[in-house]
Amino acid sequence: MALILTSASGPRHVASMLSRRLILMGLCALPLPAHAMLRRYELEPHASRAGFTYLMNGAMRKGEMPVGRADFRIDPTDLAASSADVTLRADQVRTGFFLFTGILKSATMLDTDRFPAIRFVSTAVKPAPSGRLSDGAKLAGDLTIRDVTQAVTFDTVFTPRAGSTPNDLDRLSVRLSGRISRSSFGASGYKALVGDEVGLSVLMAMRAIN
Repeated sequence: MALILTSASGPRHVASMLSRRLILMGLCALPLPAHAMLRRYELEPHASRAGFTYLMNGAMRKGEMPVGRADFRIDPTDLAASSADVTLRADQVRTGFFLFTGILKSATMLDTDRFPAIRFVSTAVKPAPSGRLSDGAKLAGDLTIRDVTQAVTFDTVFTPRAGSTPNDLDRLSVRLSGRISRSSFGASGYKALVGDEVGLSVLMAMRAIN
Protein backbone atom coordinates (compact mmCIF):
# COMPACT_ATOMS: atom_id res chain seq x y z
CA MET A 1 0.00 0.00 0.00
CA ALA A 2 1.20 3.54 -0.74
CA LEU A 3 2.20 5.84 2.11
CA ILE A 4 -0.79 7.98 3.23
CA LEU A 5 -0.04 11.40 4.72
CA THR A 6 -2.52 12.29 7.42
CA SER A 7 -1.59 15.85 8.20
CA ALA A 8 -0.45 19.00 6.51
CA SER A 9 2.92 18.74 8.22
CA GLY A 10 3.50 15.27 6.79
CA PRO A 11 5.13 16.30 3.50
CA ARG A 12 7.52 18.62 5.27
CA HIS A 13 8.46 15.86 7.76
CA VAL A 14 9.09 13.34 4.98
CA ALA A 15 11.14 15.87 3.02
CA SER A 16 13.25 16.57 6.12
CA MET A 17 13.88 12.86 6.64
CA LEU A 18 14.87 12.43 3.00
CA SER A 19 17.23 15.41 3.20
CA ARG A 20 18.97 14.01 6.28
CA ARG A 21 19.30 10.61 4.62
CA LEU A 22 20.81 12.16 1.51
CA ILE A 23 23.29 14.14 3.62
CA LEU A 24 24.38 11.00 5.50
CA MET A 25 24.76 9.12 2.24
CA GLY A 26 26.90 11.95 0.90
CA LEU A 27 29.12 11.94 3.98
CA CYS A 28 29.67 8.21 3.70
CA ALA A 29 30.76 8.66 0.11
CA LEU A 30 33.46 11.21 0.99
CA PRO A 31 37.12 10.10 0.89
CA LEU A 32 38.57 8.89 4.19
CA PRO A 33 40.71 11.40 6.09
CA ALA A 34 44.39 11.55 5.22
CA HIS A 35 46.53 8.87 6.89
CA ALA A 36 43.44 6.84 7.83
CA MET A 37 45.65 3.73 7.64
CA LEU A 38 48.24 5.11 10.08
CA ARG A 39 48.92 2.47 12.74
CA ARG A 40 50.83 2.91 15.97
CA TYR A 41 53.39 0.32 17.05
CA GLU A 42 55.03 -0.14 20.43
CA LEU A 43 58.28 -1.87 21.32
CA GLU A 44 58.68 -5.41 22.62
CA PRO A 45 61.98 -4.81 24.48
CA HIS A 46 62.91 -8.44 25.13
CA ALA A 47 63.25 -9.08 21.37
CA SER A 48 64.98 -5.78 20.50
CA ARG A 49 68.59 -4.60 20.60
CA ALA A 50 70.93 -1.98 19.18
CA GLY A 51 74.21 -3.33 17.84
CA PHE A 52 77.23 -1.29 16.81
CA THR A 53 80.70 -1.84 15.37
CA TYR A 54 83.89 0.20 15.83
CA LEU A 55 87.65 -0.09 15.46
CA MET A 56 89.58 -0.55 18.69
CA ASN A 57 93.38 -0.51 18.33
CA GLY A 58 92.98 -1.46 14.67
CA ALA A 59 90.67 -4.44 15.29
CA MET A 60 86.94 -4.50 14.53
CA ARG A 61 84.91 -4.74 17.72
CA LYS A 62 81.21 -5.16 18.42
CA GLY A 63 78.94 -3.95 21.16
CA GLU A 64 75.29 -3.51 21.93
CA MET A 65 72.86 -1.61 24.13
CA PRO A 66 69.16 -2.06 24.93
CA VAL A 67 66.43 -0.25 23.05
CA GLY A 68 64.71 1.67 25.81
CA ARG A 69 61.71 2.91 23.85
CA ALA A 70 60.40 2.95 20.29
CA ASP A 71 57.24 4.56 18.97
CA PHE A 72 56.46 3.98 15.29
CA ARG A 73 53.48 5.24 13.34
CA ILE A 74 53.32 3.41 10.02
CA ASP A 75 50.98 3.82 7.08
CA PRO A 76 51.57 0.87 4.71
CA THR A 77 49.53 2.60 1.99
CA ASP A 78 51.49 5.88 2.27
CA LEU A 79 54.86 5.10 3.83
CA ALA A 80 55.99 8.73 3.54
CA ALA A 81 53.41 9.63 6.20
CA SER A 82 55.08 7.34 8.75
CA SER A 83 57.27 8.44 11.68
CA ALA A 84 59.60 7.04 14.35
CA ASP A 85 60.89 7.99 17.79
CA VAL A 86 63.57 5.66 19.20
CA THR A 87 65.58 5.82 22.43
CA LEU A 88 68.65 3.68 23.18
CA ARG A 89 70.05 3.02 26.66
CA ALA A 90 73.67 4.16 26.29
CA ASP A 91 74.20 3.76 30.05
CA GLN A 92 73.72 0.01 29.58
CA VAL A 93 76.21 -0.38 26.71
CA ARG A 94 78.04 -3.72 26.60
CA THR A 95 81.14 -4.74 24.66
CA GLY A 96 82.11 -8.04 26.27
CA PHE A 97 85.28 -6.45 27.65
CA PHE A 98 85.12 -4.49 30.89
CA LEU A 99 87.94 -2.13 29.87
CA PHE A 100 86.38 -1.33 26.47
CA THR A 101 82.96 -0.78 28.02
CA GLY A 102 84.46 1.65 30.52
CA ILE A 103 86.16 3.60 27.71
CA LEU A 104 82.91 3.95 25.74
CA LYS A 105 81.01 5.15 28.81
CA SER A 106 83.70 7.64 29.88
CA ALA A 107 83.33 11.43 29.95
CA THR A 108 85.16 12.03 26.65
CA MET A 109 83.14 9.37 24.83
CA LEU A 110 79.40 8.74 25.45
CA ASP A 111 79.58 10.32 28.94
CA THR A 112 76.75 8.09 30.11
CA ASP A 113 76.74 9.50 33.65
CA ARG A 114 75.42 12.77 32.20
CA PHE A 115 73.74 11.49 29.05
CA PRO A 116 72.29 8.03 29.65
CA ALA A 117 70.18 7.93 26.47
CA ILE A 118 70.64 8.24 22.71
CA ARG A 119 67.56 9.40 20.82
CA PHE A 120 66.50 9.42 17.17
CA VAL A 121 63.39 11.28 15.96
CA SER A 122 62.46 11.01 12.30
CA THR A 123 61.76 14.08 10.20
CA ALA A 124 61.07 12.47 6.81
CA VAL A 125 60.51 9.05 5.29
CA LYS A 126 61.54 8.35 1.70
CA PRO A 127 60.06 5.03 0.54
CA ALA A 128 61.71 2.79 -2.03
CA PRO A 129 60.60 3.51 -5.63
CA SER A 130 57.97 0.76 -5.38
CA GLY A 131 56.40 2.44 -2.33
CA ARG A 132 55.89 -0.99 -0.75
CA LEU A 133 56.52 -1.48 2.95
CA SER A 134 58.47 -4.68 2.26
CA ASP A 135 60.99 -2.77 0.11
CA GLY A 136 61.97 -0.47 2.98
CA ALA A 137 62.74 3.24 3.09
CA LYS A 138 65.30 5.92 3.91
CA LEU A 139 64.49 7.34 7.32
CA ALA A 140 65.88 10.85 7.86
CA GLY A 141 65.85 12.46 11.26
CA ASP A 142 67.64 14.03 14.22
CA LEU A 143 70.03 11.87 16.24
CA THR A 144 71.06 13.11 19.67
CA ILE A 145 74.18 11.70 21.34
CA ARG A 146 75.51 13.40 24.48
CA ASP A 147 74.19 16.97 24.08
CA VAL A 148 74.70 17.19 20.31
CA THR A 149 71.98 16.70 17.70
CA GLN A 150 72.85 15.95 14.08
CA ALA A 151 70.77 15.18 11.00
CA VAL A 152 71.28 11.57 9.86
CA THR A 153 69.65 9.10 7.48
CA PHE A 154 69.14 5.41 8.22
CA ASP A 155 68.30 2.59 5.85
CA THR A 156 65.11 1.02 7.18
CA VAL A 157 63.69 -2.46 6.57
CA PHE A 158 60.23 -3.63 7.65
CA THR A 159 59.49 -7.37 7.80
CA PRO A 160 56.70 -9.45 9.36
CA ARG A 161 57.81 -11.12 12.60
CA ALA A 162 58.57 -14.84 12.68
CA GLY A 163 55.35 -16.82 12.61
CA SER A 164 53.44 -14.05 10.80
CA THR A 165 52.03 -14.34 7.30
CA PRO A 166 53.53 -12.02 4.62
CA ASN A 167 50.49 -9.71 4.79
CA ASP A 168 50.18 -9.70 8.58
CA LEU A 169 51.24 -6.24 9.77
CA ASP A 170 50.25 -6.66 13.42
CA ARG A 171 53.80 -7.67 14.41
CA LEU A 172 56.78 -6.21 12.57
CA SER A 173 60.55 -6.31 12.80
CA VAL A 174 62.06 -2.92 12.01
CA ARG A 175 65.79 -2.54 11.38
CA LEU A 176 67.59 0.81 11.19
CA SER A 177 71.16 0.77 9.91
CA GLY A 178 73.76 3.39 9.06
CA ARG A 179 77.13 4.88 9.94
CA ILE A 180 78.03 7.95 11.98
CA SER A 181 81.12 9.89 13.03
CA ARG A 182 81.39 9.80 16.83
CA SER A 183 83.52 12.95 16.97
CA SER A 184 80.75 14.96 15.26
CA PHE A 185 78.66 14.31 18.39
CA GLY A 186 81.42 15.36 20.78
CA ALA A 187 82.52 11.79 21.60
CA SER A 188 86.09 12.54 20.55
CA GLY A 189 88.21 10.87 23.22
CA TYR A 190 90.80 8.10 22.76
CA LYS A 191 91.50 9.05 19.14
CA ALA A 192 94.68 6.96 19.01
CA LEU A 193 92.82 3.89 20.22
CA VAL A 194 89.23 4.06 18.93
CA GLY A 195 88.22 4.72 15.31
CA ASP A 196 85.94 7.62 14.50
CA GLU A 197 83.37 5.77 12.39
CA VAL A 198 80.68 3.75 14.15
CA GLY A 199 78.29 1.39 12.40
CA LEU A 200 74.79 1.13 13.86
CA SER A 201 72.19 -1.60 13.42
CA VAL A 202 69.06 -1.28 15.56
CA LEU A 203 66.63 -4.20 15.44
CA MET A 204 63.22 -3.59 17.00
CA ALA A 205 60.34 -5.98 17.55
CA MET A 206 57.18 -3.90 17.17
CA ARG A 207 53.55 -4.71 17.95
CA ALA A 208 50.54 -2.78 16.58
CA ILE A 209 48.36 -1.27 19.29
CA ASN A 210 45.59 0.13 17.07
